[in-house]
Amino acid sequence: MRYYFENKDFIIENYDKGKPFSSFLPGIAGVHGIPLWAFYANRGQGITSFGVRDKNEPIQEFFPANTSYQYVDRYGFRSFVKVDGEVYEPFAVSSQDEVQRDMLISRGHFSIVEVNKTREITYKVTYFGLVNEPVAGLVRKVEIINEGSRRTVEIVDGLANILPSGTTNESYKNMSNLMVSWMGVENMENRVPFYKFRASSGDDAEISMNQKGHFYLSFLEDGELIRPIVDLEKIFGYDTSLTVPVNLQRQSLQEWDLQNQILVNKVPCGFTPVSKVLGSGEPLHLHTIIGNVSDVKIINEKASCFAKESYISHKLLEVESLIDDMVRVIETESGFPVFDAYLKQNFLDNTLRGGYPLIFGEGDKKKVYHVFSRKHGDPERDYNFYSLAPEFYSQGNGNYRDVNQNRRNDVLFVPEAGLFNVKMFMNLLQLDGYNPLGVQGTTFTIDTEAANALLENDILSGQEQLKEILADHFTPGAVMMRIQQEEIKLLVPEEEFLSRLLEMSEQHIEAVFGEGYWSDHWTYNFDLIETYLSIYPDRLQELLFKDKTYRYYESPAYVLPRHEKYGLTENGRIRQYGAIKEEKHSIRFEQSNWRMVDGRIYKTNLAQKLLNLILVKFTTLDPYGMGVEMEANRPGWNDAMNGLPGVFGSGMSETVELVRVVRFLKNNLTDPVGVLDVTYELYRGIVEVLSKGLSLFDQWDEMTTLRENFRKKIQHEFSGTERVMGVGETVEFLEQIERKLLDGIDRAKSFHGGMLPTYLYYEVSDYEMLEGRTSYGLQAIRVKAFELKKLPFFLEAPARYYKIGSREENQKLYQMVRNSGMYDEVLNTYKTSESLEEMSYEIGRIRAFSPGWLERESNFLHMTYKYLLGLLKGGLYDLFFEEIKMNLVCFMDPQMYGRSTLENSSFIASSLNPNRSVHGQGFVARLSGSTSEMLSIWQHMMFGKMLFTYTDTLRFTPKPVLNVDFFVEGRLRTTLFSEIEFIIENATGLPTYSEQVAVDYYRVDGEKCASISGALAHKVRERQVKQIVMVYKVKEEL
Repeated sequence: MRYYFENKDFIIENYDKGKPFSSFLPGIAGVHGIPLWAFYANRGQGITSFGVRDKNEPIQEFFPANTSYQYVDRYGFRSFVKVDGEVYEPFAVSSQDEVQRDMLISRGHFSIVEVNKTREITYKVTYFGLVNEPVAGLVRKVEIINEGSRRTVEIVDGLANILPSGTTNESYKNMSNLMVSWMGVENMENRVPFYKFRASSGDDAEISMNQKGHFYLSFLEDGELIRPIVDLEKIFGYDTSLTVPVNLQRQSLQEWDLQNQILVNKVPCGFTPVSKVLGSGEPLHLHTIIGNVSDVKIINEKASCFAKESYISHKLLEVESLIDDMVRVIETESGFPVFDAYLKQNFLDNTLRGGYPLIFGEGDKKKVYHVFSRKHGDPERDYNFYSLAPEFYSQGNGNYRDVNQNRRNDVLFVPEAGLFNVKMFMNLLQLDGYNPLGVQGTTFTIDTEAANALLENDILSGQEQLKEILADHFTPGAVMMRIQQEEIKLLVPEEEFLSRLLEMSEQHIEAVFGEGYWSDHWTYNFDLIETYLSIYPDRLQELLFKDKTYRYYESPAYVLPRHEKYGLTENGRIRQYGAIKEEKHSIRFEQSNWRMVDGRIYKTNLAQKLLNLILVKFTTLDPYGMGVEMEANRPGWNDAMNGLPGVFGSGMSETVELVRVVRFLKNNLTDPVGVLDVTYELYRGIVEVLSKGLSLFDQWDEMTTLRENFRKKIQHEFSGTERVMGVGETVEFLEQIERKLLDGIDRAKSFHGGMLPTYLYYEVSDYEMLEGRTSYGLQAIRVKAFELKKLPFFLEAPARYYKIGSREENQKLYQMVRNSGMYDEVLNTYKTSESLEEMSYEIGRIRAFSPGWLERESNFLHMTYKYLLGLLKGGLYDLFFEEIKMNLVCFMDPQMYGRSTLENSSFIASSLNPNRSVHGQGFVARLSGSTSEMLSIWQHMMFGKMLFTYTDTLRFTPKPVLNVDFFVEGRLRTTLFSEIEFIIENATGLPTYSEQVAVDYYRVDGEKCASISGALAHKVRERQVKQIVMVYKVKEEL
């Protein structure tokens, strides 16, 4: 076994004998293409499943990772070669031949190669997705080389099972025998079989016909379509286990009758039979495209275009060019080429979950639209339901927290994205401080008169077809596909028409409540604000006060008061269960809604939304005034701590983040803030409670009552009347809140020997019975006293605390973490927590996991990278560079990691796992929040925290944080704002953050300058320069 990075590829020798892993093709088809999802593993011939949209439109059956490793060599792609009278199967695990099998992984495609020295045959397969076509398709490019003497080679190559369109994953898993009743294959006369259900399979009165279908198209170098095999029995005969190609062993291909295949009531296949005489060293090229179209006419029309070797070669180059162009925005040349390639992979994978922002229009009419995103679902995340819209300009689904974090750095690469993400996620915050879970992308609507005027000016023909689609919510992809399908003639270029259309349209955030309210989701919004201000510090006042277009999301679910969720269980325990109530019929449950006042959407500024959030979250502090309560059925970042809400859990991570928001508003409050009457009442109530000098419990009791009353008032209609809070009054209040929060943090530390805990929970030590039962059906009670209970330490709170602590505090915290059970001394990496072995199973499913697995005591990369970023933000630079040697994936031992070290995993099994063979191995591929943290790490390393500052004028003030190892002969090159070449010259032999060095001068497009400010700084931000060189020297030499 050998793993290594070479010429843009990550190569795994003898891949099929290595640690099993699952990954995927990017599922990006370009803005003018239809995406297809495709998963692969280092077993069999790679591809384990693929399809369109989601799991319910599979072409090859979706399998979770563990079963895909078992089934891929049986139900996936197969090849049978008959040479010298014997049949063998390339890539078969049962082969006794002398073979070398390698996997080559690129960002846009992957290849597998088998060199069979016994048979003197080399078999290479390359997979990639079609791009920039109105067809979703997986391309399989096969090259067979005869390494022996001249001979006849017979080949049967293809896919063992193709599920006809109409088959859902669930129905096939549970009722595959019944599903074959609808299955059929058509279009054989055109040598492009079309697989589909003949009609809908539901037990409904209304029957619908299915026009969509999957296709199989195959050809050799000459471009002639080959009539494929769709009936497995033609190959395997009586062997229903699909182990032995019985008929190929018995007969030559010329003897097979392929005109009479059974096309119905079977699960079909797709195999290509080829017989050819090959000379010594002569290759044979077989090309197959398997995909999906909305109508068989489309593939019949496209077949002659597809069936050209030059077309396949061009499309492979095109997909690589498409991906290369995407990741070029983070082009970096440092002392570590693997680090530079790793940055590109992180950018790609971050885009796959957060999307890439496209800009349409300018000024106030500008629209930002994210493409290529999807929820992180794959064979190792079989629990997540992913979706890729099968249309141009494709977008997908996601969760609030995930999309929020993966878009954190958008503005670093596309400054024109501006406030879009800040507004989107702040708007989705409700008055009660929570937010919907599901973010479904965005849609548009356009006024009828405006639409008619646009179509009249820009459309030559086909106006009626477009009027139909523009009459309701639409997406850019749906419009552009209709234009192509209906052959609508435009009077302007397509991109110009789309920009005009979106400029005239209103954009809608599509979000749904989902499954509950997490206690941490709001914390990621401030990261968006912080990143925005690192580029636009001169727009702070406009951000906070002048822009009064912010909204409040209205959800059909609300948090119940204590008497409806605090209950006595049958075993005598007091628990908080059933904390959420949904009113599905009160508003449109499946669509976005905004708080209304007098029939209009209530709008305000960001300052009000932040102040409202501070007030609500402050009243959510736990009974000891330390952590933010998990009062709404869900925990914080660590989903596997799902039991904590039930046992009155709270989180210190959220308290730390609340300090950040309070400080930000306090330090930047220059204007009065108008707040809603109900919010002002809450504020006055907090002030009064704090003035009483109450005990911690009594303060908690009264604060909670305030919050419950507030929620009751805002549950339905409320007055939009505002009260103005003056600057002095508000700042004084925020200072008091900050002191209380810091007191709570110190109190938490004192209870835990100086270490900041992440989680707390409480036991009820005194209570009284109430009349009635809770929403969960338990005897209702009123709590009279709580007792604090401790949990082992988790890494999250320290990772976040580095952002607010002094350097001295951070240095002390680092040593405490390093000396704790959160550090894996065997692997020299970090773990999510100390041992949970002594904890009750009630804290959540995390306790049921084995140590070192999933979220339990593993190296969970998202949190580890948050911790590394925290070291940078906390000023611990030398420690950061020491830690990344073992904690950045690209620097890990790939033999131990067990997969490409250019790709992140969700978690790495720690040395605590009972299975020693998995220690240090990465699991659950790529689409995690770690990519966002890595992009933030890159920003801080290359540019520092603030790219621009503003006092009397705008200044470009990068402060790179780089040690000498990252320079090549004193030079490092990276990319600013996707296209400006940014070069750092540091011949001092010292880190850029050393107190002994300083910036000597800059060169902007060759012009030397002492600083970059005023008009020149604006030119940099507007990407009107091509190159910036930043030169360091030792201070004494200046």
